[in-house]
Amino acid sequence: MTVVSRVTVLGLIVVVLGAAGPTVNYRGTGTVLAVLPPPSDLHATRPVIVIEHEPIVGLMAERMAMPFIAVSTTLFEGLRPGDRIAFGLQDTPDALLVVTIERLATQR
Repeated sequence: MTVVSRVTVLGLIVVVLGAAGPTVNYRGTGTVLAVLPPPSDLHATRPVIVIEHEPIVGLMAERMAMPFIAVSTTLFEGLRPGDRIAFGLQDTPDALLVVTIERLATQR
């Protein structure tokens, strides 16, 4: 295999692995209380979502309402206060970031 072929193969592996999506360290479910695009009172440059969430296994043993910084405002598209969601958190040195959001069917 030539050097160019090896570089191409390695590049394809990186692209495929990178396309797998963001790293999710914790998963939770809850209800959206607010979506706050930047700037907001809670963060000047990052989007924030306030969630009343159930206990998050391995992270928080209690149900509570709290704000989370989101990786992008695109996660908020179509979300409204009151929506039930499943969300993924990525543990970073600076914050727990919401990196995935999925709207759930409303409970009856």
